[in-house]
Amino acid sequence: MNAQVLITSLKAQEVNLDLLIEALEEQKYAILRNDFIALEEAIINEQKILKNISREETSILRFIKDIGQQLSLDLKVYSINNLILYGRSYFGKELYELEKVRASVRAKVSKTANINIQLKDVIDFSRNLMKETMMIIAGQNKHALVNRRV
Repeated sequence: MNAQVLITSLKAQEVNLDLLIEALEEQKYAILRNDFIALEEAIINEQKILKNISREETSILRFIKDIGQQLSLDLKVYSINNLILYGRSYFGKELYELEKVRASVRAKVSKTANINIQLKDVIDFSRNLMKETMMIIAGQNKHALVNRRV
């Protein structure tokens, strides 16, 4: 097992994260456009992508463990950070590429988290808008009906 296999797997994870970011953006815009069909399709697509991310994550951890054992590294936690920290001297020219891909994956994970926050805000806004609309239609005396979770 060599670092190139791990780098290839990380690059595949990068592609998965790009697809996830795209799916989350589609969900956000579907909600804003009030397009229920597009929202359902984006959610189904997101679920498929999340399964691929999970599978790839399992592979990455297995590769880290195998490389750590092959190099006799004392990895208490199987992570890319620990592999780079303890195995820095073993990787040679692959170290730069490994660090570059790790930084890219980190940036995409961070972007995914930010989009999730935006998506939560959009959903909360949509719920409040529906609640206010229902209050206008039902009248002020129907708070018990309207205050149920939308």
